[in-house]
Amino acid sequence: MKDSATAQWNIHINSSDLIKLKTGFESADMNDRWDITPKEADENGIIYIHISRSWTQEDHFILALKLNEEDGAEITSITWDQTVGEYRRDEESAKKQVVAVCRMMLECEFEALPFYDLRVLWSSRR
Repeated sequence: MKDSATAQWNIHINSSDLIKLKTGFESADMNDRWDITPKEADENGIIYIHISRSWTQEDHFILALKLNEEDGAEITSITWDQTVGEYRRDEESAKKQVVAVCRMMLECEFEALPFYDLRVLWSSRR
């Protein structure tokens, strides 16, 4: 990331979403557009999920997950690339976009969050 920013998030995800994020997704070709790559937990137990464009392998988002003893995990923070071409991505857009990508590619639920209309979300970049 050339122009990264990090923000706290503190949102709960269920066990099903945790498994999907930890499994990740490797694109078969450029039509898939996104790769989702989990990394091993660090010394503090944080699991990082890297979300990158399939054709460049450049990270656009990194989610930090902390396992919850009862169920699932907490997404403790998000790191994102603020500059995408001429488009400037703010925190709210980054959070909505990463949720949309994970719902689309992994079929994550993110129960605590509302539905985001992809047409509105991606068209707001123009």
